[in-house]
Amino acid sequence: MRRFLHILTICLCFAALCGCSSGNTSLDSFLQDSNVRLEIDGTKVFIFDENRCQLAFNEQRGVFRANSDTMLDYFELVLERVPDSIGSDVTGSVAWSTIEGENSRKNVTFNVRNIIGDVIWLCDSSQKTAAVVRVLK
Repeated sequence: MRRFLHILTICLCFAALCGCSSGNTSLDSFLQDSNVRLEIDGTKVFIFDENRCQLAFNEQRGVFRANSDTMLDYFELVLERVPDSIGSDVTGSVAWSTIEGENSRKNVTFNVRNIIGDVIWLCDSSQKTAAVVRVLK
């Protein structure tokens, strides 16, 4: 019986360690950082660096784009409208660069988690797709 409990304890510890990577964005840490970025399945796939990146914004088309100076690394978020209130939902699509080429998610419903000045935090309900964008005026 004692051996069984020992093996069970080891299995539970292993399961807990494997469960740490849920593939979801942690909303607490996500909302603490105002840096423009894209998070997919809990991983930051693009982080804006003002020394090597550029931002673009088209209000009429609802397009937010961030890319490296070489244009090899980027993400583009196209929304049905520019979000203007916390808690509202907006549908859109996102595309981003990967080592294998471009990847995308379409018809994603984003919830506006926060707006401070020209910075908007967006995350889908499953916390699989999250972005921080900046409105350029």
